[in-house]
Amino acid sequence: MAPPPHENETSRSVAISSSDMNRSESAPATPVKTVDVQTAAAPDVGVTAVDVQTAAAPAVGVTTVDVQTAATPAVDTKTVATPAVEVTTVDVQTAAREQQDGMMYLDVRTEEEMGKGHIGGSLNVPYFFVTPQGTREKNPRFVEQVASLFSTDQHILVGCQSGKRSELACIDLLAAGFMNVKNVGGGYAAWLHNGLPVTVAVPTPPPTPESAAAI
Repeated sequence: MAPPPHENETSRSVAISSSDMNRSESAPATPVKTVDVQTAAAPDVGVTAVDVQTAAAPAVGVTTVDVQTAATPAVDTKTVATPAVEVTTVDVQTAAREQQDGMMYLDVRTEEEMGKGHIGGSLNVPYFFVTPQGTREKNPRFVEQVASLFSTDQHILVGCQSGKRSELACIDLLAAGFMNVKNVGGGYAAWLHNGLPVTVAVPTPPPTPESAAAI
């Protein structure tokens, strides 16, 4: 048989019960509406959904430009860097008259060609050399050698065998600052064809035994 409750325990129970009663009286039961936190934070109002990218970049009249096209405009660099050089060409009749009037004649053929015949009073600076293999190589000191013979403002007739090499020589001389050079069209071949005077070197015959003994 269980012993009767102690007096102090009975008093404690009564005190707890009284406390519970007081809590119930101070907090009457009222209807509580459960609200979603997200719903409360974002009330239902008239808000139009806007795309962030659309808002950040509104549709305006913008022309798209290719960066490479803008940075490198279409320019013909070859034409700008190497403008065409205009060479003045005269016929052999005009060249002969101008030489008689004191204009200098520059022959750009090889020494071997000059030895076979040349125009009287001409000076020789080869534009090409003939290699032992029979090929032609450009004279790397051509402009320098011409500059040692003529001034840049001097009037010069430039000729070769047919007029091709002399035209190239005129281009180089004009680019180097020579202002008054003229190409002789047709060259030495045309000079001969028109019956103009030339100087032909007469080869010295090899000595015979009799002439060698006489010497």
